[in-house]
Amino acid sequence: MEPTPKYKGKPTVYLDHNILDMFTKHGIGSFGRVLINDYQVVYSDETLKEIKRSTGYENKFLEVLKNLNAHYLKLVVEPPQYTSTDTATISKYDPYVVYAEYCQSNENEEGLEHAMQQWLFKISGGRTGETIADIHDEQKAAYSTLMDSILDDIDELPIETQEQASSWVEMMKSQLSTTLQETEGMIKKYVTDDKNWNAIKDFRDHLGIGPNELNNIEPPNVLEKIWNIYKELPPYDSNASDIDDFFLLKKNPIYPELSYYNHQKVTGIYNMLNTLGYHPDSKVHKERRFVAAMSDNSHASIASFCHILISNDMAFIKKVSAAYEYLKVPTLAQHVVIKYNA
Repeated sequence: MEPTPKYKGKPTVYLDHNILDMFTKHGIGSFGRVLINDYQVVYSDETLKEIKRSTGYENKFLEVLKNLNAHYLKLVVEPPQYTSTDTATISKYDPYVVYAEYCQSNENEEGLEHAMQQWLFKISGGRTGETIADIHDEQKAAYSTLMDSILDDIDELPIETQEQASSWVEMMKSQLSTTLQETEGMIKKYVTDDKNWNAIKDFRDHLGIGPNELNNIEPPNVLEKIWNIYKELPPYDSNASDIDDFFLLKKNPIYPELSYYNHQKVTGIYNMLNTLGYHPDSKVHKERRFVAAMSDNSHASIASFCHILISNDMAFIKKVSAAYEYLKVPTLAQHVVIKYNA
């Protein structure tokens, strides 16, 4: 197989959904024309997912992407296990065609992603009245559905490869089940009422640190400054942890045997900053706001493959910039306010 050629075009710019939303309402204007002339606008599966949620306005968003001559940025995965890599491709396709194919092919993946996000939703104060076990059962079922769908697509591969894929699928199902069981057991040692558990609130209340303290931190070295606060407090003051332990950056938290890439670590840091209360997303105990926060996280991750990320959400930019800075991701996260004439 020929290696994918390295991108040599204009600087790539990734637009947060709020920028696209303004373009749909007011037109691309002079700022959009600058983007067309001087940069290569790109969009991702997360962009398509947000468009899909904008029921009734899908074509308006797709037309904006087409007018911007936007190209499709796609994370590369390795078959037959479909494991993540540290590579993305940029392709020129009609956004309408890409969107139609996305809607057709991602039903199972979206089901799994939604199930997996319910864990974070729970610790954010959502799903009151339901147990951790309830959520884990949903996650295992969704994961099994996705893994089984992978096996449906390997009939044309050599028998040996099919057997390897089948063995891998069963191993991954078992490993996820074990991980969730261990997590549940660990949490129940400390949480007596998991039906009404709000881990983020409990964590901040216990340590007495939250947005009022953390939002005063300014770059550079945001993560280091945050760690310097927490490392003086139990249980982090035991010298058993360091900054990478604190931000869960040393190994893949679910599949420790797999590679752990920067675009994945961006996700981990972003989640942790939200949990701690560094310019946190608001009202994430409500599902609509939680879903929006998860989309922001995904945009931050995939945009790490680009030259520039643009958003008009300052809290988002501050968290992304802190993550990129620590990981030495060269992407510039830029806050932009677009003004339109009345």
